[in-house]
Order: sequence, then structure tokens, then C-alpha cells
Amino acid sequence: MDISPLSKSRVKVKSYTTPFNKLILDDLKSNNIKCWIAGGCLRDYFSGRDIVTDCDMFFPSDKDYANTRKFLLDNGGENIWESENGVKINYKDSTFDLVKFHAKDPTETINKFDFTISQFAIDGDKLYYGNTSFDDLRENKLVLNYITNPFSTLKRALSHYGKGFFMDSDEMAKLYTDSYLMSDFNLEAVSPYEAKQIKRSLYNFSGVSDEKVGQIMSKWAYIGVGLGLIGTYAYLGLLKSNKQTLLVGSLFTLGGLSIGSYIGTREVEKLKK
Repeated sequence: MDISPLSKSRVKVKSYTTPFNKLILDDLKSNNIKCWIAGGCLRDYFSGRDIVTDCDMFFPSDKDYANTRKFLLDNGGENIWESENGVKINYKDSTFDLVKFHAKDPTETINKFDFTISQFAIDGDKLYYGNTSFDDLRENKLVLNYITNPFSTLKRALSHYGKGFFMDSDEMAKLYTDSYLMSDFNLEAVSPYEAKQIKRSLYNFSGVSDEKVGQIMSKWAYIGVGLGLIGTYAYLGLLKSNKQTLLVGSLFTLGGLSIGSYIGTREVEKLKK
């Protein structure tokens, strides 16, 4: 790809639609198929990076999804894998992920993306983007937009870190908070298999008693927080400071963790009843 318009004022309609129209959208439009490309490949395209991710394609209906799948396979496409969530197809030396979670339009699709830097969609005629997507992409900032599965978002955040993006402390706090609130997790938003695994990890570990699970989780939570505090103090160069002050601060942190664990235990008991 030959452009990297990181300010929407520099983006020209023809320059960003032409490559993707030639790639796939014109073929589908000529067959009366409604669809749009959204997500990572557009993020990489607009930032001038090599496009190493597959092109994610979204649809307003099962009919458009099925017609796209048929068109690609009937015209030389190769089915790489298929599941209840979609299909991956190689077509004309590119890889396309056809997503089965439908939306009425591109705006609805990108509004459910977890990071603003991926809030881009093209339907062949128009570019759709988030309010701060270009600004955040230009500054390599990871800003949360919508969290469905915090663990998946965390994995994507780590992947983005490897590409040069960063997340400030406020955004990181939001993500970690959602990760700890998995009891309120929207299980309807993921596949049945993922929902089953999440429920199992939350409420039961292969037949181990709830009490034992709690003891194991508490032990490693305290160990993890303790190591995190030591690492933070070392990174900030505070280990040579007043050790008594650091100790008191650590005790406050661990005390807060203890209170949180107690409240969490009470909530689990209420849920079981």
C-alpha cells in the first residue's frame, strides 16, 4: 500500500477505496453482495505499516455472508478453516476472514471494536472511523473503545505493544478493572465454547472445591501483587528510599487486596445461594 494518511484532512476518498475495491469489494458489489472490510488491515494501511493481518469482512445478513463465501470458493478461493464464528479463505493471494457476527452497517461494527486504532471500515464507497482513531493511530496510543472480553483485549494489547503502540496508566487501569470483574462478563458476546471455558474458570476448576480454588487464587494473588510492588519500586528507583515508607505503602495495598478478597468471597456466596 502506498499511502499513510494519518490525518483525516489528508485522506482522499479515491485513494483509500481504490486498493480495497480492486482487492475484493468491486467483485462482491457486482454480485449484489453487501459487505465491508474493517479492523486491523485498515489500521496497518493507514499507518503505513506492512499489512500482515488478514482482511476481516463483515456483513449485514446471513445471506450476504453465505453469498460471499460461495463467490470466493467458486472463483478459486481456498477454504483454510471454518467454525461457527466464520471462515478463513485465501483468494487472489490475500487472506480474508469472513465474520459471522452481523451488524446493520459499518458504524455498528467498529463501535464494538476494543481499541480506537482499529475503528476503521470501508464499504467500497465510504470510510468509517472513530472520533479519535486517526489521532490515536498517529500517536501510537492504545485507547479503549469497547470491552467485550477483557482477557482477549489484554492479549491484543500485548500484541499491539510489539508493534510500537502504548497504553497509558488510565487506560490500563480500565482494562485491569474489567478483567477483575469477570463475574459481570457478557457471556452472550462470545462463542458457546468460550463462554463455557470462562464459566468454568470462574466458578469451578475440574471438580476442585470452591474453598480450595479460593485458597489457591488468594495465595497467588498476594504473591503476584507483592512481586508487582517490588518491580514497580525498582522501576521507579524507590528501593533505596525510606524503606519504612515503602513498607507502609505496601501494607495499605495488601490490605486493600484483602478487603477486596473478602468482599469477593461474600459475593460468590450470595451468587451460589
